[in-house]
Amino acid sequence: MKLCLLSLPVMFLSLGCATSYNVVVNGYSSTGKNVEIPQGASISVVTDSNVPNPILEREVATKIDRLLRDDGYSTEAATPDYYLLFDFGINGGQVVTDIVPIHHPGFYYPYRHPYFRWYGYTTYVPYSEVVYMRWLSLKLIDGKDYRASESAEPLWIGDVASAGMNSDLRQVINYMLIAAFDHFGQDTQRQIVETIPANDQRVLWLEQP
Repeated sequence: MKLCLLSLPVMFLSLGCATSYNVVVNGYSSTGKNVEIPQGASISVVTDSNVPNPILEREVATKIDRLLRDDGYSTEAATPDYYLLFDFGINGGQVVTDIVPIHHPGFYYPYRHPYFRWYGYTTYVPYSEVVYMRWLSLKLIDGKDYRASESAEPLWIGDVASAGMNSDLRQVINYMLIAAFDHFGQDTQRQIVETIPANDQRVLWLEQP
């Protein structure tokens, strides 16, 4: 599933050398309420071998598996209670232009007669940069329904997006996964914006081999 995220506001951009990542999460459930997933339930992560980069696909699946186990779910059952499908990607980048105001402060000499005052001024410096839209989608499907039909309706869908100058999806996907599992199974009713520091300990843990 490919998502069109070009309408995301510029407020979600991470400019310059990122010290944090802004991630947008929207969770939907088929009932409009949070999905009650029993503690210890078994969830199997489904991969797609037909993607352009199956190695990265398996790498992301391993990280999702790690997050599930950390939340107390089992991931090795032969006939799991749930299946979790995922999809992710990045666009080719979009040039964004803007103007940054730079204020030059004034000064004055109070002991001079008459005292001298300089009021300062503001200049406007244009800049442009390439911004990339990164996205992740998670689908939780009941185990019996999925085994009956792989096109079964999901119990829960989590849509995650982030925009910024970093084109390394392999790195940014870690921040999107952390944000996604902060709201796993929740019907958020609206989009939630999370700001995750670049050195977040959860991300560092997830990046470990």
